[in-house]
Amino acid sequence: MERKNRSERTIESYRDHVERVFEDWLDTPLIQLGEDPAQVATKHDAISEKNGPYIANGSMRTFRAIYNHARKTNRDLPADNPVDSVDWNHEKRRNSGMGLADLKAWFVEAAKLDNPIRREFHLFTLLSASRPAALKEARLVHLDLKRRVLHIPRPKGGADRAFDIPLSRQMISCLMRVIRFGRYIHPLEARDWLFPADSADGHLVEQKEDREVLSKWGNELRQTYRTVATPAGVSELDARMLMNHSVPGVNSGYITRHKLLEDHLRTQQQAISNIVFSAIGDALTNQSEVRDWLGHGAARRHIIRAEEEAQKRVSKNTASRRGKVA
Repeated sequence: MERKNRSERTIESYRDHVERVFEDWLDTPLIQLGEDPAQVATKHDAISEKNGPYIANGSMRTFRAIYNHARKTNRDLPADNPVDSVDWNHEKRRNSGMGLADLKAWFVEAAKLDNPIRREFHLFTLLSASRPAALKEARLVHLDLKRRVLHIPRPKGGADRAFDIPLSRQMISCLMRVIRFGRYIHPLEARDWLFPADSADGHLVEQKEDREVLSKWGNELRQTYRTVATPAGVSELDARMLMNHSVPGVNSGYITRHKLLEDHLRTQQQAISNIVFSAIGDALTNQSEVRDWLGHGAARRHIIRAEEEAQKRVSKNTASRRGKVA
């Protein structure tokens, strides 16, 4: 998988299936499973019951790939892949994105989040349709303000799928805020990461929020982006390119994405950001939390509060060290 330049997330997914889901099969010869495919079908049913239908299907896809790879160098394995015996679980496409009418309430929820870095992370996910896993690993060096793009070097699919996200005015403002917040809240980590955090990796690791606090996050914001792209007047083809999806059709395959990036795609990105922010409506003036987040002078007020919190932490750590010395 490394030779094929697969992303770390894809490799980790395979590792999780093998070492966790198939833990009791680690010492089982493949030929035993190949000659008795009923074991595989039974295992799929057991995983479905214990871990759910999506993990069961995903782990079996991993097993199918492992078996096919092994058979390339071992012709003693049966030609028929034992995963062919599986009755796949139905995977219904999740449809949990928001429409324009839902966005105002979401902005009010997001504005109430205590952590400003997490708040900007969710907003940027909505405005960019970036996959959260890739966005969490965004570095400052990936941001090119001169070209107004954020480079995603290893998205889903690995380095071969690397692409640039064109930035609208609202997206740039979002990133400028999070950079300022990061410098005061996590000054060491903010030297490298765009969304710094007090974690072992130095960047935001977990983006999940309590549904009672923030009703939509993660891939639901990607679905929202795709939903509002239509009323924004963005075509299906342009939306797919902005989201770094594969483009169907032979003729579309001849489109050179980076040639469209500097002008056309950025204009389309701006149209989506405009319609998202238009949905805020009077909340920008009537809701104090939204006004403190996105209103005039809001960033400066947040920075002042961040400086105060940073000073409190310094004072607390200093007092703690003095206590230990005493």
